[in-house]
Amino acid sequence: MNSHRISYTRHPFEQNNPLAFIKIDVDHSYQQHAHDFYELMYISEGKGILFIERQSLHVSEGDLFFIPPGTPHMLQRQDQDATSAPLQMLNCLLLPEVLAPQCQEGQPAWDLEFEQIAAFFRQSTSWLGYREQQHEFARIMYGMHVNQQHMPPGYRHKQYILLLDLLHTLYVQHQFSYPAVQAKVDHPAEFAISYIETHYRDPLRLDALCSWIGVSPRHLQRLIKQATGQTFVQLLQNVRVLHSCELLLETDWSVQMVAAEVGIQDMKYFYRIFKQHCGLTPSRFRAERASREKHTGVTQDASMRDD
Repeated sequence: MNSHRISYTRHPFEQNNPLAFIKIDVDHSYQQHAHDFYELMYISEGKGILFIERQSLHVSEGDLFFIPPGTPHMLQRQDQDATSAPLQMLNCLLLPEVLAPQCQEGQPAWDLEFEQIAAFFRQSTSWLGYREQQHEFARIMYGMHVNQQHMPPGYRHKQYILLLDLLHTLYVQHQFSYPAVQAKVDHPAEFAISYIETHYRDPLRLDALCSWIGVSPRHLQRLIKQATGQTFVQLLQNVRVLHSCELLLETDWSVQMVAAEVGIQDMKYFYRIFKQHCGLTPSRFRAERASREKHTGVTQDASMRDD
């Protein structure tokens, strides 16, 4: 999927602390996003599907992923019934400076050894996945979680030591890398509709979405048609026109800015689909709505004076 419009998330790192640790319960799914820091995502409970770059992977308790800055990803809970275990993850976040080269002449040997490990992860341009063998990730991640909760004296130093332990464990156990088997989404139409409604700003294509979630374009078209009465293209157009109407009424942006915000760069195409759906050009739509609201306001004021 094209990622140039992917939402970038921020995290409020503590002052003078380039490490953060959070526990997250995933009720349904997160919006696809990226960030400018490293993320170590550990699945501590439940099952789900991780959508990362152009792949979709089944994940479950014990899986851990190293996600570099700028990598688009999204996690979705796999089972939605009340009896299934919740999807929970423990995340260690670290700013790029943690893995930056820091070795200087005369430093202790253990610093030089860590630089080898840091360089391996620093130079990783794509995500890395691991599946634990003997709860070795759980031991470290839950240790970080407890340490973060209670914050004893020196807890920041302990978090750093635990991070070194985790990175070393991943470095020496690279042979246990995650099996990248394409996952299939249980409810592809529901997922596709939700994805369109959330990512309508992106340059979406049916074939790219299908290859991502593991279904054929013909099958997904049929499922979307059954669920909405619309084709993939019609649904995407409707969502984009709906949001463009909101922007025309709620902002003073130019029509070109509105079109770009909903993911359309071709202005002739935007004018055509907008008029097909609304019966008016964007400018005329904005003017008539403004006139109607003004007239309604005047009428209400007159009614209040009469009372």
